Amino acid sequence: MRAKSFLRLLAATLTLITSTTTSFHTPQPTMRQRKKASAPNQAPTPPSGASPTALSASPSPLITSAKVFGSVNAAGLLISVLTGSHVHLDLLGTGAFIPATLIPFMRLARNPKPLSASLMGSQLIITAWAFRLATFLFYRATVLKHDGRLTETLSTFSGTFGFWYLSALWGIFCTLPHVLAMYPSSLIVKKISAPSSVFAAISSFGFIISLAGLFIEAIADFQKWNFKMTHTNDQFISSGLWSISQHPNYFGNLLIFFGLFLQNSQALCTAPWRLAAGLLAPLFMYGLFYAQCTGLVADAVGIGIGKYGPSYELWMKSTPLIFPRFKKFW
Repeated sequence: MRAKSFLRLLAATLTLITSTTTSFHTPQPTMRQRKKASAPNQAPTPPSGASPTALSASPSPLITSAKVFGSVNAAGLLISVLTGSHVHLDLLGTGAFIPATLIPFMRLARNPKPLSASLMGSQLIITAWAFRLATFLFYRATVLKHDGRLTETLSTFSGTFGFWYLSALWGIFCTLPHVLAMYPSSLIVKKISAPSSVFAAISSFGFIISLAGLFIEAIADFQKWNFKMTHTNDQFISSGLWSISQHPNYFGNLLIFFGLFLQNSQALCTAPWRLAAGLLAPLFMYGLFYAQCTGLVADAVGIGIGKYGPSYELWMKSTPLIFPRFKKFW
């Protein structure tokens, strides 16, 4: 019965997402604008300094993206409250990155101005990362059925609400470098259509860093999952990438989103506030990971010590928290 209810709620979730995203159109004109447009022999005059392109521009990419993240995570909250299931957590939480970035990106693609290679590259990275991670974590959830790290957090409504609220903020903040680069203002479009050699080099370097992060995160996930499937539950992985970092998957994730910031640095540098906001992505990500690693969010440290004992504590003391010690690995 629980599986059937989950499938029904998942179908309702997809319907909600579809109906929400199709409603993100250009706002309807106000009553005053309608009256002016209907007045005989009187054409509406654009505001001073406004161009036809600006008047016909799509809604704010940031607002559109935030609405998608809010809708998907609200649906996840509803499913959690009604079923208590852990299966959908990462499928919706991580999977939301794809529609939240792809919808404003496709709108910008309809603009007559050509898209920059940096923006297309960062969209490719986000889509590939979200699809790989969401499908992997969903598969893992269907096998394990339960995430022990979140049992206490999701046992109350306040904890469940906090989890999905943080999930929505995570998505909004992490995609800032990419979404803020989508604004089709004349300044940004002009700059990204003719990038300087310096910014082109920075963007290429960022793309390489993001690709490296994708591979590191995927390899770390595979190594840990393979270890769990071939060893007993009283053993923890301390080999491979896990011998040089306690959380090499987090390190790979940080590389991905720092690379996204570098890829879109030219568009972000067109305004100081965009540059500052873009930096929030890797900073927010590091703060969240640090809180998880140290037990401030979901007591994974206490669970690990209680499960594996002194050998786990010794491994923690001799292994860097997130940033690896490559010398030890080689």
